[in-house]
Amino acid sequence: MISILIPSYQNNCRLLIKTLHEQAVLCEIPFEIIVGEDGPTPAFNLDGDFPFVRIETGAENLGRAANRNRLAEMAQYPYLLFIDADAEIFNPDFLKNYIAHTDDVDVVCGGTTYYYEPPAEGKKHLRWRYGIHREQIPSIRRNQQPFNSFSAFNFLIRKEQFLKIRFSEELSRYGHEDTFLGQKMMKAGASILHIDNPAIHTGIDDADVFLAKTREGVENLAELMQANTGFDSSGVKVIRYFRFLKRMGMQKMMTTLYQNFHVKWEKQLMRKGGPLWLFDLYKLTYLFFIKKAGRKTAG
Repeated sequence: MISILIPSYQNNCRLLIKTLHEQAVLCEIPFEIIVGEDGPTPAFNLDGDFPFVRIETGAENLGRAANRNRLAEMAQYPYLLFIDADAEIFNPDFLKNYIAHTDDVDVVCGGTTYYYEPPAEGKKHLRWRYGIHREQIPSIRRNQQPFNSFSAFNFLIRKEQFLKIRFSEELSRYGHEDTFLGQKMMKAGASILHIDNPAIHTGIDDADVFLAKTREGVENLAELMQANTGFDSSGVKVIRYFRFLKRMGMQKMMTTLYQNFHVKWEKQLMRKGGPLWLFDLYKLTYLFFIKKAGRKTAG
């Protein structure tokens, strides 16, 4: 019935596998769990502990999108549950909640949550606060804009539907793969439902890593804006602000802001109390900077 697909890059996700395996057995359904290690060597061994689980490795690093597409192609069951390797399941009915909706819609999104206590390490606070305030969203709000609210962290999709749209492998860097997939779902006429069935995101990046990934995500957006991909940028807030300010003739000012202040801003954001409004400004001015320079990468 269901293929549980865990894309991984050097993550030890034995606890996640154990939890999902136990829940699937209790549900008494045909299932498999496939861990897609994006590289030749996984971070752990199964040691025969889980009979319906396997790890698939590759000779080279495929990237986030291609790794997920590969997992879907390997899956044998008609429903695919994608869940990231740095997720933690706390709800004993997590899998049952998804199975309850398999006949209702094409796509079911469970959502993301975070521990309410901030990380002990101050350098992780920026990513944690971003998650708490920007990603931890109840289903009633997500269902107001269901495709724009799509997240690939934790979702169920019919295999037949997924293979029609797939993750876009032309996005080789980190960020906004799920933004584009959500748009593909909408254009394909897929039905989507958001429910309150979150997994905990435990992979909290240090602030410097998160900022680097953020720049990659902005670069992906810039690439989508100029490529002939059919990407509709109207649902992306940073692009809406970009276009508004561009119409106001503020390109030079925004580019200059990034050039003159990005190092100072990065230091502020990497402190324990760096504000999210500054993070938003950092992203926006970086988009102006790379669009002016005609760059696709940060360099």
